[in-house]
Amino acid sequence: MLRYLMLCLLAAAPMAAAAPDLTRPADLSALARGDTAYRFEILHFRSADGKRGYRVFLGIPKQPAPPQGFAALYALDGNALPEHLKAADTGRLKHPPVLVLLGYDTPLRFATTERAWDYTPPAADGRPAADTADPARLNGGAADFLHLLNRTIRPAVEQRVRLNPQRQTLWGHSYGGLFVLYVLGVQPQAFTHYVAADPSLWWQNGLFLSLYAPQWRKQDMAGKQLLWLQSGAAKPENTKAAGERVRRHRAATAAVSAETSAAWRAQLAERGDLHFEYRLLPQHNHGSLLPFSFLSTLDSESRP
Repeated sequence: MLRYLMLCLLAAAPMAAAAPDLTRPADLSALARGDTAYRFEILHFRSADGKRGYRVFLGIPKQPAPPQGFAALYALDGNALPEHLKAADTGRLKHPPVLVLLGYDTPLRFATTERAWDYTPPAADGRPAADTADPARLNGGAADFLHLLNRTIRPAVEQRVRLNPQRQTLWGHSYGGLFVLYVLGVQPQAFTHYVAADPSLWWQNGLFLSLYAPQWRKQDMAGKQLLWLQSGAAKPENTKAAGERVRRHRAATAAVSAETSAAWRAQLAERGDLHFEYRLLPQHNHGSLLPFSFLSTLDSESRP
Protein backbone atom coordinates (compact mmCIF):
# COMPACT_ATOMS: atom_id res chain seq x y z
CA MET A 1 0.00 0.00 0.00
CA LEU A 2 2.70 2.49 1.00
CA ARG A 3 4.86 1.54 -1.98
CA TYR A 4 2.04 2.52 -4.33
CA LEU A 5 1.65 5.82 -2.52
CA MET A 6 5.35 6.51 -3.03
CA LEU A 7 4.88 6.18 -6.79
CA CYS A 8 2.08 8.71 -6.61
CA LEU A 9 4.28 11.09 -4.64
CA LEU A 10 7.10 10.97 -7.14
CA ALA A 11 4.77 11.57 -10.05
CA ALA A 12 2.93 14.50 -8.50
CA ALA A 13 3.11 17.97 -10.00
CA PRO A 14 3.93 21.05 -7.92
CA MET A 15 1.08 23.00 -6.38
CA ALA A 16 0.91 26.70 -5.68
CA ALA A 17 -0.53 27.51 -2.25
CA ALA A 18 2.13 28.45 0.31
CA ALA A 19 -0.02 27.89 3.40
CA PRO A 20 -3.59 26.82 4.13
CA ASP A 21 -6.00 29.76 4.06
CA LEU A 22 -7.42 29.85 7.58
CA THR A 23 -10.17 32.36 6.77
CA ARG A 24 -11.83 30.81 3.72
CA PRO A 25 -15.31 29.24 4.16
CA ALA A 26 -15.57 25.48 3.84
CA ASP A 27 -16.89 24.15 0.55
CA LEU A 28 -19.10 21.20 1.50
CA SER A 29 -20.95 20.96 -1.81
CA ALA A 30 -19.43 17.54 -2.58
CA LEU A 31 -21.33 16.07 0.38
CA ALA A 32 -24.69 16.77 -1.24
CA ARG A 33 -23.94 16.42 -4.96
CA GLY A 34 -24.25 12.65 -5.01
CA ASP A 35 -21.79 12.22 -7.88
CA THR A 36 -18.90 10.85 -5.83
CA ALA A 37 -18.33 7.23 -4.79
CA TYR A 38 -19.87 8.05 -1.40
CA ARG A 39 -23.08 8.84 0.34
CA PHE A 40 -22.56 11.14 3.31
CA GLU A 41 -24.03 11.47 6.75
CA ILE A 42 -23.19 14.26 9.19
CA LEU A 43 -22.75 13.25 12.83
CA HIS A 44 -22.67 15.82 15.63
CA PHE A 45 -20.73 15.61 18.88
CA ARG A 46 -19.63 17.88 21.70
CA SER A 47 -16.51 17.88 23.82
CA ALA A 48 -16.77 16.69 27.41
CA ASP A 49 -16.46 20.28 28.69
CA GLY A 50 -19.10 21.47 26.21
CA LYS A 51 -16.81 24.09 24.69
CA ARG A 52 -16.31 22.53 21.25
CA GLY A 53 -18.80 21.22 18.73
CA TYR A 54 -17.83 18.69 16.09
CA ARG A 55 -19.27 17.78 12.71
CA VAL A 56 -18.08 14.43 11.45
CA PHE A 57 -18.65 13.95 7.73
CA LEU A 58 -19.10 10.21 7.37
CA GLY A 59 -18.58 8.99 3.82
CA ILE A 60 -19.96 5.48 3.25
CA PRO A 61 -19.01 3.84 -0.08
CA LYS A 62 -21.95 3.16 -2.36
CA GLN A 63 -20.60 -0.27 -3.24
CA PRO A 64 -21.23 -3.32 -1.00
CA ALA A 65 -18.91 -3.87 1.93
CA PRO A 66 -16.18 -6.49 1.41
CA PRO A 67 -16.41 -9.64 3.58
CA GLN A 68 -13.88 -8.29 6.07
CA GLY A 69 -15.53 -4.85 6.25
CA PHE A 70 -14.46 -1.51 4.81
CA ALA A 71 -11.08 0.04 5.43
CA ALA A 72 -11.49 3.35 7.29
CA LEU A 73 -9.67 6.66 6.86
CA TYR A 74 -10.00 9.00 9.83
CA ALA A 75 -8.89 12.47 8.71
CA LEU A 76 -8.39 15.57 10.85
CA ASP A 77 -9.33 19.10 9.72
CA GLY A 78 -12.41 17.54 8.16
CA ASN A 79 -14.01 20.85 7.11
CA ALA A 80 -11.15 21.51 4.67
CA LEU A 81 -11.33 18.17 2.87
CA PRO A 82 -14.70 17.72 1.08
CA GLU A 83 -13.79 20.34 -1.54
CA HIS A 84 -11.07 17.99 -2.77
CA LEU A 85 -13.47 15.08 -3.36
CA LYS A 86 -14.25 15.09 -7.06
CA ALA A 87 -16.46 12.56 -8.79
CA ALA A 88 -13.80 11.64 -11.35
CA ASP A 89 -11.21 11.00 -8.65
CA THR A 90 -13.35 8.99 -6.26
CA GLY A 91 -14.84 7.07 -9.17
CA ARG A 92 -11.43 5.56 -9.86
CA LEU A 93 -11.19 4.07 -6.38
CA LYS A 94 -11.49 0.30 -6.70
CA HIS A 95 -12.22 -0.33 -3.01
CA PRO A 96 -13.00 3.07 -1.46
CA PRO A 97 -12.51 3.21 2.30
CA VAL A 98 -15.05 4.67 4.66
CA LEU A 99 -14.23 8.35 5.13
CA VAL A 100 -14.45 9.83 8.62
CA LEU A 101 -13.72 13.53 8.18
CA LEU A 102 -13.33 14.98 11.65
CA GLY A 103 -14.56 18.57 11.38
CA TYR A 104 -15.93 21.31 13.62
CA ASP A 105 -19.14 23.32 13.94
CA THR A 106 -17.85 26.30 11.99
CA PRO A 107 -18.50 27.65 8.47
CA LEU A 108 -14.73 27.93 7.96
CA ARG A 109 -12.31 25.34 6.60
CA PHE A 110 -10.23 25.54 9.79
CA ALA A 111 -11.34 26.01 13.39
CA THR A 112 -8.06 27.52 14.52
CA THR A 113 -8.79 27.84 18.23
CA GLU A 114 -10.37 24.41 18.52
CA ARG A 115 -7.69 22.53 16.56
CA ALA A 116 -4.91 24.30 18.48
CA TRP A 117 -6.39 22.74 21.61
CA ASP A 118 -7.49 19.32 20.35
CA TYR A 119 -4.44 18.44 18.27
CA THR A 120 -1.70 19.40 20.75
CA PRO A 121 -0.52 17.23 23.67
CA PRO A 122 -0.48 18.36 27.30
CA ALA A 123 2.61 20.19 28.50
CA ALA A 124 4.96 18.62 31.05
CA ASP A 125 2.86 19.82 34.00
CA GLY A 126 -0.40 18.77 32.34
CA ARG A 127 -1.75 22.32 32.32
CA PRO A 128 -2.97 24.32 29.33
CA ALA A 129 -0.29 26.41 27.67
CA ALA A 130 -0.44 29.41 25.36
CA ASP A 131 -0.04 28.41 21.72
CA THR A 132 3.48 29.10 20.47
CA ALA A 133 2.21 30.49 17.17
CA ASP A 134 -0.66 32.53 18.67
CA PRO A 135 -0.82 33.25 22.44
CA ALA A 136 -4.56 33.93 22.15
CA ARG A 137 -5.05 30.18 21.66
CA LEU A 138 -4.46 27.40 24.17
CA ASN A 139 -2.71 24.06 23.68
CA GLY A 140 -2.96 20.77 25.53
CA GLY A 141 -6.23 18.97 24.78
CA ALA A 142 -5.02 16.00 22.70
CA ALA A 143 -5.66 13.44 25.43
CA ASP A 144 -9.28 14.55 25.80
CA PHE A 145 -9.81 14.62 22.04
CA LEU A 146 -8.34 11.14 21.65
CA HIS A 147 -10.71 9.90 24.36
CA LEU A 148 -13.67 11.46 22.53
CA LEU A 149 -12.50 9.95 19.25
CA ASN A 150 -12.05 6.44 20.64
CA ARG A 151 -14.95 6.28 23.08
CA THR A 152 -17.67 8.28 21.32
CA ILE A 153 -16.99 9.05 17.66
CA ARG A 154 -15.59 5.70 16.53
CA PRO A 155 -18.38 3.64 18.17
CA ALA A 156 -20.95 5.88 16.47
CA VAL A 157 -19.27 5.26 13.11
CA GLU A 158 -19.09 1.51 13.69
CA GLN A 159 -22.82 1.41 14.44
CA ARG A 160 -23.50 2.69 10.93
CA VAL A 161 -21.01 0.76 8.80
CA ARG A 162 -18.95 -2.42 9.16
CA LEU A 163 -15.22 -1.71 9.29
CA ASN A 164 -12.14 -3.85 8.89
CA PRO A 165 -10.20 -3.64 12.19
CA GLN A 166 -6.96 -4.35 10.30
CA ARG A 167 -7.33 -1.30 8.02
CA GLN A 168 -7.79 1.73 10.26
CA THR A 169 -5.81 4.82 9.21
CA LEU A 170 -5.35 8.15 11.00
CA TRP A 171 -4.26 11.09 8.79
CA GLY A 172 -3.32 14.61 9.85
CA HIS A 173 -1.50 17.68 8.54
CA SER A 174 0.50 20.30 10.51
CA TYR A 175 -0.98 20.33 14.03
CA GLY A 176 -3.00 17.35 12.83
CA GLY A 177 0.25 15.60 11.94
CA LEU A 178 1.49 16.28 15.45
CA PHE A 179 -1.67 14.64 16.80
CA VAL A 180 -1.03 11.59 14.59
CA LEU A 181 2.45 11.20 16.11
CA TYR A 182 1.04 11.72 19.59
CA VAL A 183 -1.54 8.96 19.17
CA LEU A 184 1.03 6.53 17.80
CA GLY A 185 3.27 7.26 20.76
CA VAL A 186 0.73 7.02 23.57
CA GLN A 187 -1.77 4.53 22.14
CA PRO A 188 -0.25 2.73 19.15
CA GLN A 189 -2.98 0.09 19.07
CA ALA A 190 -5.65 2.71 18.36
CA PHE A 191 -5.04 2.55 14.59
CA THR A 192 -3.09 0.33 12.22
CA HIS A 193 -1.76 2.99 9.84
CA TYR A 194 -0.61 6.52 10.62
CA VAL A 195 0.07 9.31 8.12
CA ALA A 196 1.65 12.55 9.39
CA ALA A 197 2.04 15.37 6.85
CA ASP A 198 4.34 18.22 7.91
CA PRO A 199 3.88 17.46 11.64
CA SER A 200 4.45 20.55 13.79
CA LEU A 201 7.45 19.33 15.77
CA TRP A 202 8.30 22.96 16.52
CA TRP A 203 5.24 23.11 18.80
CA GLN A 204 6.12 24.55 22.24
CA ASN A 205 9.77 24.90 21.25
CA GLY A 206 10.21 21.24 20.45
CA LEU A 207 8.42 19.88 23.51
CA PHE A 208 7.15 16.84 21.63
CA LEU A 209 10.66 15.57 20.92
CA SER A 210 11.84 16.15 24.47
CA LEU A 211 8.75 14.97 26.36
CA TYR A 212 6.86 12.50 24.16
CA ALA A 213 9.34 11.00 21.71
CA PRO A 214 11.31 9.24 24.52
CA GLN A 215 8.10 7.45 25.56
CA TRP A 216 7.99 5.69 22.19
CA ARG A 217 10.79 3.38 23.36
CA LYS A 218 8.37 1.81 25.84
CA GLN A 219 5.66 1.12 23.27
CA ASP A 220 5.09 -2.05 21.28
CA MET A 221 4.35 -0.91 17.73
CA ALA A 222 4.45 -4.31 16.07
CA GLY A 223 2.49 -4.31 12.82
CA LYS A 224 1.98 -0.53 12.80
CA GLN A 225 2.84 1.65 9.82
CA LEU A 226 3.88 5.30 9.92
CA LEU A 227 4.24 7.38 6.77
CA TRP A 228 5.85 10.78 7.38
CA LEU A 229 5.52 13.28 4.52
CA GLN A 230 7.50 16.50 4.57
CA SER A 231 7.13 19.42 2.18
CA GLY A 232 10.32 20.84 0.74
CA ALA A 233 9.26 23.99 -1.14
CA ALA A 234 9.02 27.35 0.55
CA LYS A 235 7.51 30.50 -0.91
CA PRO A 236 9.77 33.52 -0.34
CA GLU A 237 8.23 35.91 2.13
CA ASN A 238 8.76 39.60 2.72
CA THR A 239 9.49 39.61 6.44
CA LYS A 240 8.98 43.37 6.73
CA ALA A 241 5.50 43.08 5.28
CA ALA A 242 4.59 39.96 7.26
CA GLY A 243 2.12 40.30 10.09
CA GLU A 244 2.92 39.60 13.72
CA ARG A 245 1.26 36.19 13.60
CA VAL A 246 3.39 35.16 10.62
CA ARG A 247 6.60 36.40 12.25
CA ARG A 248 5.74 34.56 15.46
CA HIS A 249 5.03 31.39 13.52
CA ARG A 250 8.34 31.61 11.67
CA ALA A 251 10.21 32.07 14.93
CA ALA A 252 8.43 29.07 16.43
CA THR A 253 9.19 26.77 13.51
CA ALA A 254 12.91 27.47 13.95
CA ALA A 255 12.83 25.89 17.42
CA VAL A 256 13.64 22.39 16.10
CA SER A 257 16.57 22.09 13.72
CA ALA A 258 16.49 19.89 10.65
CA GLU A 259 19.30 17.85 12.21
CA THR A 260 17.31 17.18 15.38
CA SER A 261 14.26 16.08 13.43
CA ALA A 262 16.39 13.89 11.15
CA ALA A 263 18.05 12.22 14.13
CA TRP A 264 14.68 11.20 15.55
CA ARG A 265 13.51 9.90 12.20
CA ALA A 266 16.67 7.81 12.02
CA GLN A 267 15.73 6.24 15.35
CA LEU A 268 12.28 5.43 14.01
CA ALA A 269 13.78 3.81 10.92
CA GLU A 270 15.93 1.58 13.13
CA ARG A 271 12.99 0.19 15.09
CA GLY A 272 12.28 -3.43 14.33
CA ASP A 273 8.58 -3.30 15.21
CA LEU A 274 7.44 -0.23 13.24
CA HIS A 275 7.21 0.00 9.46
CA PHE A 276 8.39 3.58 8.99
CA GLU A 277 8.70 5.54 5.74
CA TYR A 278 9.78 9.14 5.31
CA ARG A 279 9.47 11.14 2.10
CA LEU A 280 10.64 14.69 1.45
CA LEU A 281 8.55 16.27 -1.32
CA PRO A 282 10.44 19.21 -2.82
CA GLN A 283 7.60 19.95 -5.25
CA HIS A 284 5.19 20.72 -2.41
CA ASN A 285 4.99 23.43 0.22
CA HIS A 286 3.11 23.34 3.51
CA GLY A 287 -0.22 24.38 2.00
CA SER A 288 -0.18 22.17 -1.06
CA LEU A 289 0.82 19.14 0.97
CA LEU A 290 -2.55 19.11 2.77
CA PRO A 291 -4.81 18.13 -0.18
CA PHE A 292 -2.11 16.10 -1.88
CA SER A 293 -1.32 13.95 1.15
CA PHE A 294 -5.01 13.45 1.94
CA LEU A 295 -5.92 12.38 -1.60
CA SER A 296 -2.83 10.18 -1.90
CA THR A 297 -3.73 8.46 1.35
CA LEU A 298 -7.32 8.00 0.17
CA ASP A 299 -6.06 6.45 -3.05
CA SER A 300 -3.64 4.21 -1.19
CA GLU A 301 -6.30 3.03 1.26
CA SER A 302 -8.57 2.05 -1.63
CA ARG A 303 -6.19 -0.71 -2.70
CA PRO A 304 -6.32 -4.25 -1.31
